[in-house]
Order: sequence, then structure tokens, then C-alpha cells
Amino acid sequence: MMTDSPLVFTTRRLESLDALRGLTIAAMLLVNNPGSWSHIYGPLEHAAWNGWTFTDLVFPYFLFMVGVAMMYSFPKRLSQGVSRSELFVHVVRRAFALLLLGWWGASWSPIFWPDAEISGILPITLRLGYVVLMLGAVVVLAGSVRQKVWWSVLITGCVLFVASATILGFNDPLLSRIAHIRIPGVLVRIGLCYLLASAIYFLTPSRKALMTWIGGLLFAYAFFMLFIAVPGFGMPDLNRAFPTAETPSRELFSNWAFFIDFHILGSHTWGVRQLTDNAGVLIWSFDPEGIISTIPATCSVLIGILAGLWMRREDTDDSKKLNGLFIAACWLIVLGLIVSIWMPVNKRLWTSSYTLFTGGMALITLAVLFHAIDMKGFRAWAHPFVAYGRNAIFAFVLSGMMAVTLGRLTVSDGTPDGLSLKSFLYEAMPGGPEFASFLFGILFVTFWAAVAWLMDRRRIYFKV
Repeated sequence: MMTDSPLVFTTRRLESLDALRGLTIAAMLLVNNPGSWSHIYGPLEHAAWNGWTFTDLVFPYFLFMVGVAMMYSFPKRLSQGVSRSELFVHVVRRAFALLLLGWWGASWSPIFWPDAEISGILPITLRLGYVVLMLGAVVVLAGSVRQKVWWSVLITGCVLFVASATILGFNDPLLSRIAHIRIPGVLVRIGLCYLLASAIYFLTPSRKALMTWIGGLLFAYAFFMLFIAVPGFGMPDLNRAFPTAETPSRELFSNWAFFIDFHILGSHTWGVRQLTDNAGVLIWSFDPEGIISTIPATCSVLIGILAGLWMRREDTDDSKKLNGLFIAACWLIVLGLIVSIWMPVNKRLWTSSYTLFTGGMALITLAVLFHAIDMKGFRAWAHPFVAYGRNAIFAFVLSGMMAVTLGRLTVSDGTPDGLSLKSFLYEAMPGGPEFASFLFGILFVTFWAAVAWLMDRRRIYFKV
């Protein structure tokens, strides 16, 4: 382990980390899968702009856990004789595997539900090639003992995909979706933040240096977002929320995140909020997992790295570790609230105050779980969440595909277009609209908890 002092670190597994990861994935599935987006309890929605809700804690918790987990996986690999350069190559490969999984999630649906009619064998071979190509690429990047086999799979997929696309004249709904894909996203941000935080850690692994990076990056981001004029608008105004069709053109880009995402990513952003003019030309776009906000999001991983270094110290007993977590959490929450006087807590922009505040909340949650599970031994209740945590990426990707499938499949209800299977199930739920929507989400989470539990029982794990 690379540290700034000759400390000894424990190899003890932190079960509370698996439980926290599972709780976070369960919460992510819950808030991402209501029965109806029109009927949601307030805490299960993101804050409209400034401020925070329960939902706004989910993503930074996951990034925090990425950092903590790094301090358990990196030393293990180094102790097995892997060099620092080899370990960083592994990080790069894993990061790109996460990017590919994110882009798969944003592009796969035209394979089964094209937006236009298709016929012939070529569209089928195109889709088969795309599936094989993505599968092979992810496995090759993630690592496999059968590298030659998976390289053959990857090359076969490439040949099928490129040959079919060329013969089709690059005219197919799947190709259109890929050409207009949303480049940022949840898994893309996780991959990028993991890569950037790892690079910082390898360059400057000491605790003091990591704290300096966090403070410096958050200060630089806050200064840039608050005090550097936006072209065509002037001084940034972080209290201005999303523009609408009625917003004057000179007021569209009220902060740098809006400006940078539109001018670099264009239409490859979060499609829900894109604005076009009367001629259909894109005039504004933005992504909550966009370019510049990746900087403070990386600090969420760095906070997790510091927590992981603290939890792995062998010269500190569990009581002191617990106290340290609570003290650090209180400081971060207070600092976040102080910074929010000038830079509001805002998940969409991942503001510096938001990074500090949610980092503190994550530390408190980890401390509570550490006390209950690792110190007091109350493990039975956490087993389903531990199972969730051990197949977190698998559950996230496959549950997202399931959600799309439920929205695409239809059942007959006497109308020409029918009713989506998701709407059918939602309408079958008891209670009022909000409760039925919440119950649908709970059942969705429970289904995937059962899948994760069965996989854990059989020791089936999909790691990226």
C-alpha cells in the first residue's frame, strides 16, 4: 500500500460496504422505476433544482463506495505481485468496460423494437453483430482467463456489424440510435470518475495530498461556476433552473454546465430537456452527468478513498474508526452547508456544496452500518442487501433493460394500440396513484433482490 506513513493496513473485509452498496442499488432501482412518473412521492423525486431529497443522495453514495472499495481491491492486487502500471492498465480497461455498458443501455432497444419497419436478413445480422460485439468488448476489457476466445467473439461481432451496416448503406433504426446516442450517463460517469480518481491516487497516494486535491478541485469548480462570465449571458446565475420554450435566447445559458454541454455534446445529451426552435434546430441541451460536473463528482470518489484508507488502518480499533467516521461526516456536512451560502446544493450541477454535503451523509450511513454489522454482528437483516451489492452493476444494467421491456410490451385493453405491460401492472396495484406507483417500485426492487440473492447463493458474480 502506498501511503505517507509506515502504517499497516488490515485485509479484513468490510461487510457494511457490501450492505451499503446493496442498499444504494436498491434505492436506485426504486427511484428509477415508479409505476407512473406522474405520481411519485416527493422524496422519491430529484429536487426540481436547488436543494436535495432522498433521491439526490443515491448517486453520490455509489461514487463514494467506488472510492472505498478501491482501497480494498488495489492493495489485494498489489500484494499478489501486480505492479502499479499493470494495476492502472486494469483500471483503464475496467473504466472503458463501464462506458461500453452505459452506451449499451442507451442504444440496445432498437434491436427488438425498431422505430421503423425492417425486413430481410441484414438487419438481423446487424443486430446480432452488435450484441456479440458489445458482449465481447466488455468481457475483453473486464478481463477473462479465456482472452483468445473472447477476442474471437469480439472480432466476429465487428465483422458482422460493420459488414451488415455497410451493405445497408448505414440506414437502419439501430444505427440511427447509435449515431444519436446520449454520451454521458450513470455508468459513463462512474467509469470516468473511477478512472480520474485512480489516476490521482496513483500520482499522489498520501492522505494529505488527496485532501488537497479535493479542496483544490472543489474550490476551482466553485470559482469557475460562480465568477467566470458565460459568453452571451454574463456572470453565472446558479439559481436559474432549466430554461423553457419561453426563455429568451440570450438567457438560455445561465451557467457553464449548460454552455459546455450544448457546445460540445450537442444532441448527445439528456433528451428530456433538449430545446429546439420552430424549425426543429437544437438551441439548448444539457446533461446532469455532463462534462464539467464530472470534476466535483470525481471528488465524491476521492472522499470514499480517504474513508477506505481510514477503515483499513490496523493500528486503529473499531471504536476509533467509528468516531472518526462520525467526526469527518459532521465536518463535511457543516462545510457543505456553509459553502451552500454562496454555491447552492444542486445535484444537476454537482455543486461543491453538494459534493461535501452528500459525502458527509455517505460517511454517516457507512458509520451506522459499520457499527451494526461489523462491530455488533447484526448481519442477518443485511443479507439481501449484501447479495445486491455483490452483483450491483449486473442488477443495474439488467433491471434497466427490464424496465424498457415492460414499457414496450403491450397487452390488449380494447384500444387499437393496447396498454403497456408496465401500465397494466401499475393499474392493478391497490391504493391511490402515488401509493400504487410506490408499490410498483417496491415490487420491482424485490424481484431483483430475489435474483441477486439466488445468484449469491450459487456464488455467481458478474464483475466489471
